[in-house]
Parts: sequence; C-alpha cells; structure tokens
Amino acid sequence: MVKIKILQISLMLFVSTSLFAEKTDGIEFFHGNWEEAKIKAQKEDKLLFIDFYTQWCGPCLNMAKTVFVLPEVGEFYNRKFVCLKIDAETGEGKLLAKKYAVRSYPTYAFVNPVNEKIVHRSGGRKSSEEFITVGKAALQPQTTSEYILSQYDEGNRDQDFMISYVRYMSSIYKRDALRAGFDEIIKNGGKLTELVIWKLYNDCISGYDNPYLKEVSDNYNKFVELFGKEEVDKKLAKETQYCSAEVMSTLCDFEGKEFNIRLKKISDNIYFKKDYTQAIKSIDALLVDSTLNKQKVIDRLKFMVRLNKRYGTDYPDEWFYKCVEYLRYIAYNDTTRDDVRIHYDYALALEMMLERSAKTGVEVPENFKAAPELGKKEYSSRPLELKMKPKYRKR
Repeated sequence: MVKIKILQISLMLFVSTSLFAEKTDGIEFFHGNWEEAKIKAQKEDKLLFIDFYTQWCGPCLNMAKTVFVLPEVGEFYNRKFVCLKIDAETGEGKLLAKKYAVRSYPTYAFVNPVNEKIVHRSGGRKSSEEFITVGKAALQPQTTSEYILSQYDEGNRDQDFMISYVRYMSSIYKRDALRAGFDEIIKNGGKLTELVIWKLYNDCISGYDNPYLKEVSDNYNKFVELFGKEEVDKKLAKETQYCSAEVMSTLCDFEGKEFNIRLKKISDNIYFKKDYTQAIKSIDALLVDSTLNKQKVIDRLKFMVRLNKRYGTDYPDEWFYKCVEYLRYIAYNDTTRDDVRIHYDYALALEMMLERSAKTGVEVPENFKAAPELGKKEYSSRPLELKMKPKYRKR
C-alpha cells in the first residue's frame, strides 16, 4: 500500500501543476541579439529590461513559471519596456553579465539603450506586485537604484530619501545596509511612533536582535493605541519565532507569544537536546489542540520534521516514524495546495521508510496502512475551495 501511495504522490506532483493551468499573456521577450534589441528600444523610446538568469537557478525558474506569465505583469512590462531574457553563462549573455557586474541570479537590469548604462537594478524572487513595483521604480528618476545609491554616497540623509533608500536595500536583500539606514533615520530624529516610520519598520526590519522590538514591547499599549492590536501582535509574533525562552520572558504579553514559546521548546528538543520523546509529546499536543490554527502549526512544523538523506538517515526509530506520520498529516491537511515541496517531502519520507524496512527487515508500522487518525482521511491535491463534481445520475 505504501508503494501505491508513492505512485499516487508522483502522479499528483505532475498533474497538480497543470490541471488548472490557463493560457496567459505574460511578458513577451524579444528574441533578437543585443544590437537589435537596442535599436528596437530606441525606436520605441523605451528602456531595456533584462532578466539575467542561469539554467540552474531555482528562483529564476520560479519567476519564469509563476510571475512573468501573469497577464498584469505582461501588460505593464510589454507596454513600458523592450524585454530580454538572457542566460548569463552562455554566448552573448556572458559578456553582458560581465559588463553589468551581474553576481547573483536572477538579476533584473533596466538599461538606457542609447548609452547602455543601467538606470535601475534589482533581483531575487518577487511577487507580481513587487515585480511591477520594481518596474515602476525604473521609470521615475528619483526612485531608480542609480539615483538612490549616488545620492546616498553624496551624503543625502533627508528622511524621505532615507526611507526610499531603506526600502530599496530591503528589495535587494542587503540586510546590513537597510539596518544601518534605518538606524540613521532614528538617529536623525525619526520616531517609531510615526506612521511612516512604523510602516518602514514593519516592512523592512526583521528579527529580535535590535532595540526596536524592545521599544514596541516596553510601550506595547501605546503602539496598540496607534496602530492596532492585530498589527502590533502580528509583528511581535513574527519577529520572535526563533528567539530563546529567556528573551521571550522579557517581552510583553501578545497574541502568539505562547505559541512561539511552545515551538521554540520543540525545536530545542529536536536540534540541541535530541530529546525526541519530549518533542513527539509536544508535537502531538499541538495537533490535538483545538484552540490553535492548524495551518500555522503546519507552517512551522514542516521544517522541523523534514527528513533528508543528505543529512543522514540514522534517526532513532521512534523519531523517524513519527516524522513520516507528521509529514503525512502536513501533506493531507496543508491548505496551500500549490506548495509542491510539501508533497515532495512526504514522498521522500515514504521512500526512506521503504528503504529502512528493506535494510532492517522490520515491517512498516501498521498505522501507515490505514487512514490517518488526525485530520483528513484521504490524500488529495485539490484546492479546498474546489467542490467535487456531482455524480452523474441516469434518468
């Protein structure tokens, strides 16, 4: 039965990605060479947009499959730019990648076709909204990366400018630079209680190892009054997911605090204490706790119970089989049905379980031969909002 399950999962990994696919009108990439692209852009009075990618880059493929194909993305980029998709490791792409100092992938370069200079640069995996925002920034002189970087180097520390600087550094994942920029805003008189500064903090500053989280905690009621309990609690919960129990004990009470403490204790038992018995007891308690949002539990749990051959397979039986059980629960009950990684992790765990059984001669535990005790009883990649087709009735 386990072999049948693995086959079912493999089929779903292929079918679920295409079953509901629709024809879209995304970005239309120009297929000529560099000289032809420049001429076309000059004739149309447009900037060149270049997606520098490599054939081994996961985020590049993700953007190509999920963002570039969207109609709203195509409508904006096709109207505003001549778009090129360039492999940075082959042919002409090698020379262009060197010319524009491309060091990470994907890199998005917006180039003036007349002088061939970059006016704006970005990169990384982005949502459709974020990617369109990147394109809009390239069209406004005072929001381009070249302007922002040159102004910063020239000593511009005006608050409005610094907010743009921090947001740009956040968009290209320069954590040290954005943190230094935010610190400078506060040093020059910015207040975390100002709406514009709070939004910048909320969007760009992460982690608990900074004075701002403590400021929010120490003045919790004031921040709740200004920005609302839901928003403040959400920020505190997000930034304290991985902090120690000792640090957590110094913070105010907020929605999500106890949940973070419970998950951190489980993590410590797994990775540091190797106390798998206690970890199992705590995870089982999470799964039957009716007061918890099960999707939040799944989102945190899926990283803790992942089995990976690269890190070895010498797990104690007690923990190994419980991990497979937890991965089954996650695959059955996760509401984000398009997260293929979850189903891959479950399929890999089943494969490892079969290999373990063949190697040790120990039969697969009986509970894997029946429907799960918790959550959904049947495995399906169907979106939750998609109803089943009514059965055909003969007249």
